[in-house]
Amino acid sequence: MGLFPQTMLKATIVVPLEDFPKLIIQLAETEKFMPKETTIDEELEDYFPTIKLDSIRRIENSFEDLLKTLPEPKEKLSQKIARAYRKIPPLEPLFTNWENIEEIETQIIEKIEKTKSEIHELITRIEIIQNELETKNLISKGFRLLEEEFPYLVNEKERAIIGILTTSKASDAEEFVSDLSKKEVIPLVHNKFLVYAQGKKGEITRFLKKISTVRWMDHKHTGPVHLSKLEIEEEIEKGTKDLEKEIKKLEEDSKQYAIQNKEKIMALRLSIESYKQLLRIYVTSKKTKRTVIFQGWIAQKDQNYIKDFISDFSETVFETEEPEEETRNVPIKQAKNPIMRSFQSIVALYGLPSSKEVDPTIFFIFTFSIFFGIMFGDAGHGLIFMLIGLLGMLAKGLKKNIRTMFILVFSLGLTSFILGAFIFGEFFGYGISHDIFHWTDPKLFGLHYPVLSPVDNLIEIFNLVLIIGAIQLTLGLTLRLINQIRHKEIEEIIKETGAQVFLYAGILYFLSTLDIINFGVEIPAIVGLIALLLGVTLALFGQGIAALIIKEERKNFIRKFFGGIGMGVMNLLESFSSFISNTISYGRILAMLVAHFVFLSVINTLADLSGFIVWQILILIIGNIFVLALEGLLVFVQTLRLHFYEFFSKFYEGSGIQHKPIFIFNKTMDLSKDGK
Repeated sequence: MGLFPQTMLKATIVVPLEDFPKLIIQLAETEKFMPKETTIDEELEDYFPTIKLDSIRRIENSFEDLLKTLPEPKEKLSQKIARAYRKIPPLEPLFTNWENIEEIETQIIEKIEKTKSEIHELITRIEIIQNELETKNLISKGFRLLEEEFPYLVNEKERAIIGILTTSKASDAEEFVSDLSKKEVIPLVHNKFLVYAQGKKGEITRFLKKISTVRWMDHKHTGPVHLSKLEIEEEIEKGTKDLEKEIKKLEEDSKQYAIQNKEKIMALRLSIESYKQLLRIYVTSKKTKRTVIFQGWIAQKDQNYIKDFISDFSETVFETEEPEEETRNVPIKQAKNPIMRSFQSIVALYGLPSSKEVDPTIFFIFTFSIFFGIMFGDAGHGLIFMLIGLLGMLAKGLKKNIRTMFILVFSLGLTSFILGAFIFGEFFGYGISHDIFHWTDPKLFGLHYPVLSPVDNLIEIFNLVLIIGAIQLTLGLTLRLINQIRHKEIEEIIKETGAQVFLYAGILYFLSTLDIINFGVEIPAIVGLIALLLGVTLALFGQGIAALIIKEERKNFIRKFFGGIGMGVMNLLESFSSFISNTISYGRILAMLVAHFVFLSVINTLADLSGFIVWQILILIIGNIFVLALEGLLVFVQTLRLHFYEFFSKFYEGSGIQHKPIFIFNKTMDLSKDGK
């Protein structure tokens, strides 16, 4: 955890041509080296001819089609695939025999097509049985509507059928069975009718031919049959259960089939991707007849590790240097600390810090948690957030980025609990001191408890949040000053940041004299006036002052002096309005705190008025879930807004690039063949 991102070094490696494949593969396995240059797939044609790259693309497209065909299993597929990465070897010939890539392509695509065909057969079979099951259920439903004298008494010369006829009109259904002496048509659902038909075997045969052009699904009995209605229903029910078992087995088979094949396909696809990364390094490197020269980025702390690793390769040169001062697109490594990473993921929504820029994450951890805790200051809700976060952190099989989100939830819940328990004295909207424990003279560490109440101390809380806002805005200006010092931006420091620091100090003084903010100390008038005067002076004449200080700009002093006045007037007006609005904007913290308190008060009052204990419990549960979900989201958004628009805008660009080291899956890849 530092004020600035990890120091990155530019690494240059010169390796003999014959050692390049082995070195680059082992270097990728360290996952510490990020190539300086990248290339698109089309540029790989400098290394592999178009026909061979087309084969790779066709294989990848076949993978995509197959992945769409595979039914998605309900099991934790991410765990299955993770195991596949470690255990299932990719197809070795794909990487060791580029001469025959077209032949390999044919073999792989044939296997993929065969897999797709097998999956299609499974899915088709499931659909057929599901249709049969639907028919059975409809027959069962309609069968119960038949009159008791129908049918069940079928002699040896007769045949009875019960089925579902699909047609658009009831009159059409009646027409189909009009030639039969015993029949009944019962409408079930849209366009579906239950049809009972009984007659001589020849009549039924002709009837079935007559309706062969429509959708007919039947349940047949050939005489002699003497069954009760209950027996027929039991027979239909048994057929339904058998179909359900068959569907369940087929679905399970398809899921297992999907898991097994998806593991292999995903592992193979990852192997191809990692191989293409290595090709990109080769394409963008400089080559001679005997050597390959390539560059990349490594963290300074990994320098000795990489140096020891490279020493195993004789005649290989490894050099590092710090990037030039003007280089700003140096990649940065994200934090490994889980708490730092969880908050950094939120900062990344705005942008990652550049290499020469202050990393705001360390401040963001504290201010974001405190702001959220104040707005959601309830010990009970804090405990629920902590519990959700803890369960997420302990859950198995979650991806790292999902787990970091649960760490964030736990951290925010912790501050909500602390502030709710020790400052606001709230537990699910009930006062800890007067509603739960009924203290007559509540004290906590010698202070009146609760220390601050959203009802009784509105003015004090409003003053507190404005002070917090003033501190954060001042911090933002200070961090901007640090960034500009690191970038040696003397002119911006004088005419912009310096002016705004003094202007804001003067604005805070006048806000205190108007009793909008009370800092608790008496600020001499001379201090506020001097600060304001310095701020106005630097804003108007800072550009000219900077021209005098900077030797190279002295020849432009007159032009910059008078030219800066007009721009300074505009900056003054903008700074005054923005600083006042930025400071007052922190009042939304109080607004959300009061809204939280009001919501819970209403819910608790409704529960108390309901009287019946069951209704009380239901109202409390539903109401608190509503507050946790809806208001939790609103508070999160408002906290985010205060940081992105009020705080980050003062100093943070967020134009950094993430350090993405090359990775490798297939440790037996062979780059010794160029395929030409």
